[in-house]
Amino acid sequence: LKTDGSGEIKKEDKRLSVDPEEGHFLETGGKQDFMLVNTTETPVAVKIKCSNNAQYRVLPVYLSVEKGQISTLTVTRLSGPAKNDKLVAAYCPMEGVKDPKDAILKYESEGKKCQIIRIMLKVVNADDFVVPDPSREAVS
Repeated sequence: LKTDGSGEIKKEDKRLSVDPEEGHFLETGGKQDFMLVNTTETPVAVKIKCSNNAQYRVLPVYLSVEKGQISTLTVTRLSGPAKNDKLVAAYCPMEGVKDPKDAILKYESEGKKCQIIRIMLKVVNADDFVVPDPSREAVS
């Protein structure tokens, strides 16, 4: 992990990625998993924030992702009016702390800003929401 000497992750050294980069949900609700991938040489603490806590539930809100590992984030949308929203994954190095919430609080209390990744949450029509039909798969 490259830093500028202050322990902060430089913008050009962002190494936490998310897959998929955006979520698609029906107006009637649904659930989707996202993978957070840490390609740094140090564990990172992550806090998830949502622009619409009335429609979305996120588990876990705080998590740690070990170096070179993947963690899963589950987003559930409740039934409600169509509106595009977003998640923000704020992350920082885990330095001397085991709990991700404590790591974020410690990092921010030192006047440092966490790096962020935005995940767009889009509501789509049922016609646009294609789920593969296993009965139609080719059999060889």
